Parts: sequence; C-alpha cells; structure tokens
Amino acid sequence: MPIVLALKQSSEEVIGSALDTVLTLGGLLSHTETWLWLTLVLLIMEIFTAGFFIGALAAATLVSAGAAWLGAGVNWQVVIFAVSAIGSLIWIRPVFLKLLSSSPVETNAQSLVGQAGTVTDQVSASGHGRVRLANEEWRATSSANLSVGDAVRVLEVRGNTLVVGKS
Repeated sequence: MPIVLALKQSSEEVIGSALDTVLTLGGLLSHTETWLWLTLVLLIMEIFTAGFFIGALAAATLVSAGAAWLGAGVNWQVVIFAVSAIGSLIWIRPVFLKLLSSSPVETNAQSLVGQAGTVTDQVSASGHGRVRLANEEWRATSSANLSVGDAVRVLEVRGNTLVVGKS
C-alpha cells in the first residue's frame, strides 16, 4: 500500500513540475507574468474574431494571474483558470454581447414601412398603381383612390407590392 501512495504522490509532483515548467516558459517568466502575457495574446486574438469568446478566456487569465500573484500553486492556478473561464463564458460573455450589439435594423422590404412617397401612376381603390419612394418606383395598392402627385405613407409590404395610404 505505501508503494501505491508513493507512486500517486510522485505522479502528482511530476505533473506539477511539468505545469510549472510550461507556465514559467522554462523559468524565463514568473507565473503571474506568463498569465499576463497570455492575456495580452488572447486580447490580440479577440481583435480578429467575433463573438467575445476569446475575450472571455482573457478575463479568466487575468483571474489566474491574480491567483498566481497571491501565491496560489500551479495546480490551483490551472483549476482557477478553468473555473473562471467557464464562469466568464456563462456570465460575462452574454453581457458583452448585449452591450456590443446594436438594436436591430430593419432590412430589405420591411424597412419601407412608414416611409413617405409620391403617387406616380393613379392607384384605384383595391386596384394597383405606382408609387415613388426615394429613387425607386414600386407597385402599390390602396383602399382609397389616389391621384398622381398625392403624398402617401407605406402601411405594409405584401410581396413586391406596397400597401399605401394618404399621409
């Protein structure tokens, strides 16, 4: 039984020693410096990506740098990184995504609803005619008779036909 315990303890020391070598780049940097450099690299990578996924990991490296600065062991630093990475992906990332996303902009034909135009070809009640919006002419229908030159407002878009009413 003592041999098994000695092997277990020995393997933990080997893993801890390997992590220590990796985190200090072979003794070149302190643990805190390594985490801070990793933060910088991740933030630079975030510039070239979308979605704040890598940025959330950068937040986790800052937490791990703080743990290293406070004197946490190598194994604890890695555990703290893993836990804080999961936490930042679950809680911080959605907040940043909401802050960075602008309000939705209507696109395509639905953006025409509410715009003002001018009748260019008479629109008879429940019939079809033509309306100019900005620099484009559209097929239009209305529940009322509209004469050429009348000012109208788009009420609805049905396929490629505008439903308009007098402004």
